[in-house]
Amino acid sequence: MKHKASYRLWVSSVVAAVAVTLALVSSVATQTGVTRAVSSSVSLTGCGAVSCTTYLPIIARDYPPPAPLEVTQAVQQPDDSVPLIADRTTFVRFAITSTVAHANVSAWLYGTRDGAPLPGSPIAALNNPRTLKSTVDRAALGDTFNFQLPSSWLSGNIGLSGYATNSTTFTFTSGTRMVQFVNAGPMRVTIVPIDYTCNSGGSGTTRPAAPYGYLTDVTYRMYPVPSILTTTHAALPYTGPCYNSVPNPAANDWSNILDNVVTPAWAADGYPDSYYYGLLHIYCGSSCISGMGWIGLKAAIGFDGFGAAHSSASQTHAHEVGHNHGRWHAPGCNASGADSAFPYVSNGKSYIGNSAHPNYGFDIKTQAIYPYATYYDIMGYCNPQWISDYTYKALLAYGQAQRAPGSATVQSNRALLVSGRIDPVNGQVTFQPAYILDTPGGAQLPDPGDYVIELLDADGRSMSAYPFAPTQAHADSFGGGAAFEIAGFHLALPYAEGMASIRVRRGDAILGKLEASTRGPSLEAGVSALDADSRAMRVNWSGHAAEGVSLRYLVRASTDGGATWQTIGVDLSASSIDLSLDDFGGQSVLVQVLASDGLRTASLRLGPFAVPQATVASP
Repeated sequence: MKHKASYRLWVSSVVAAVAVTLALVSSVATQTGVTRAVSSSVSLTGCGAVSCTTYLPIIARDYPPPAPLEVTQAVQQPDDSVPLIADRTTFVRFAITSTVAHANVSAWLYGTRDGAPLPGSPIAALNNPRTLKSTVDRAALGDTFNFQLPSSWLSGNIGLSGYATNSTTFTFTSGTRMVQFVNAGPMRVTIVPIDYTCNSGGSGTTRPAAPYGYLTDVTYRMYPVPSILTTTHAALPYTGPCYNSVPNPAANDWSNILDNVVTPAWAADGYPDSYYYGLLHIYCGSSCISGMGWIGLKAAIGFDGFGAAHSSASQTHAHEVGHNHGRWHAPGCNASGADSAFPYVSNGKSYIGNSAHPNYGFDIKTQAIYPYATYYDIMGYCNPQWISDYTYKALLAYGQAQRAPGSATVQSNRALLVSGRIDPVNGQVTFQPAYILDTPGGAQLPDPGDYVIELLDADGRSMSAYPFAPTQAHADSFGGGAAFEIAGFHLALPYAEGMASIRVRRGDAILGKLEASTRGPSLEAGVSALDADSRAMRVNWSGHAAEGVSLRYLVRASTDGGATWQTIGVDLSASSIDLSLDDFGGQSVLVQVLASDGLRTASLRLGPFAVPQATVASP
């Protein structure tokens, strides 16, 4: 763009006059205690016969005039108090008003770093040219000049300033707004398809159809992350009730899939820095449970939505992973476990802002705008939904804390995976089978709490004790279905040789005890063969335990000769598992079977097996 010399001189005098006038207006606003946006008429001197009165938003605090620039990545207030994430798609809205409807006005955005122009500066507004209006409605995208910042601008500290003109009747230059981008790592999500086999209401096994790109769409658009990196885990099996051969899990099935399948898989895989998300295809009539997630643990489950578009699946993912980030429910619309500190509650509902905090949501994918007066927080049950700055900042803080160096990991790969459920009525602990295994994450000391888990020797003496805090999981419903909560623990403790029992206590009260059997389990290899009907390589083994003791199995697979393992079966009672052609086709797979009698573990390696490539039917 070329600027005429006469305009340069004229703009300089205009900007100086605007700065003085705005400073006076801001001073008056501050003295009178104004803390909200107001429209103030500012006369630009030196315009001669041209009317160039503009209306600029004046904020008594945190919005230094004269810079009518709003920088947004998902949700923002006029003062830009919501943090900006480095390398995340970013839009700038440039607000200019005029009592004269100047036509064919175009705007440009200048970017600098340390006083030097940024690459590509200036950039043109996406909606050039437009006719100016006397007011700006933040809910209307076309009421502002809009820019998408280049990727090279999205880091560190930069300065932004706007310029607009139609080269005949109107010219305006804003002041400079300093913008800081905060570093945040990408979110990692591991999608765990559930192979759900009917044990009533029909027959067959159902797996959610791939690809799964739809699942994290809403999460990315709302969360303070530069990107979301997804991987697909080998499917995990579960058996439960169906309706017309379509999975129809009851409440206890939802809690079992989360508590006994997906979460132990995350633990057995070494507590990776990834949010494990079990994905189910289910029947959902007028209402159903749609998802469930631990508060503060990286494990959740959810359905794959409705129809070919998988509607509601991505919203469910954003909500459940919010629980994983330590978020409770936003109050209202029958949400249990509500966050009493949520700040924007009106008429019993949790909005994304209020008149004192005029948050406007902005969709970086569609450029849709979500006003605070009509949208509710994603962590609640009210609709329609977007994300509030309160939740956005909390998600960022949780993610930053997770990225900080920790000292809880014990320098030993040998770990005791122990988990259990806590009865909400009497507080008693029911243990799930414990496993002793090597994990890449090693043993990890739990965050302290008012519960204690102790490892005892054969004489009942305490060998080690670890204070911990139980975690809760919320089941969330679609269509008004019954929601519920569970409480429990999933720990990877340092293994202690000679351990004979485990107990959990709270103060002096013993809440539960798990004792070893009189004789530890043993394993023998079975005969394995390709099962053409199930499109799988079936792997068999034989397990032996003390009389009256039932064994449970955890199975892991490795495609790199045992260097790394991925869990493919948890809490299995059958002594076989299928290596799915869809998961492992064309690979050589080594299998590890872990048998637990409750506390003691036997281990067996089988294979490697050459899993055939799945064949594609001819059209």
